[in-house]
Amino acid sequence: MEGYLLFLAQTDEVIVKYPKLKIIESEGQSIIKGEIDIVDSYGKYWTSYEIEIRYSPKFPNRFPILHETGGKIPKIGDWHVYEDSKACCLKIPPEEIIRCKNGISVLEFIEEEVIPYFFNQTHRMEVGYYVNGEYSHGAKGIYEYYSKILGTSGNIKLTIKMLRFIALKSEPKRTSLCFCGSSNKYRKCHREAYRNIAKINSVDLIYHVNYLESKKHLL
Repeated sequence: MEGYLLFLAQTDEVIVKYPKLKIIESEGQSIIKGEIDIVDSYGKYWTSYEIEIRYSPKFPNRFPILHETGGKIPKIGDWHVYEDSKACCLKIPPEEIIRCKNGISVLEFIEEEVIPYFFNQTHRMEVGYYVNGEYSHGAKGIYEYYSKILGTSGNIKLTIKMLRFIALKSEPKRTSLCFCGSSNKYRKCHREAYRNIAKINSVDLIYHVNYLESKKHLL
């Protein structure tokens, strides 16, 4: 309830700055609904999207729920849309968790996540590819994210092993051998990677590990 009240309190500044967005009632809750314009850093207008933004139960430590309602974006994983709920997938889960670790406001969500998401979608429609690159959807994207940080691309077994260690939240001493199994000192090997991933709480990290474990035959 506290998160929903915070969401409501933050909607006023949103509709002041983005007058094409309105607050309406839907299924017993207030949601943000309307149109968002996509304008690049040079002031060029590209297009507009019809959207809905709804409160999510873990807000502000997770993103609100975003739907594109005008039918411009295919509702499939390849276009970063969840096929079950049809909600937009703006970031893979570990990225979202780290971004929202200290909370995110609705206005920050729109300006830092929603508009770049739709600009990327527009660029793909117009030019044929995502301008800012992308992770794959689903388990493959989560694996790509963690393996990029750990430098373990192509080795799902080692990636999972290292993530399980990080989830214990028992950081090695700086002069200890690195937990990756190499002969390098921790401080010169995976210290930065450990501290980056350790921003994710153990419960979520173990959930991701178990998810990757269940899908590793596909990765």
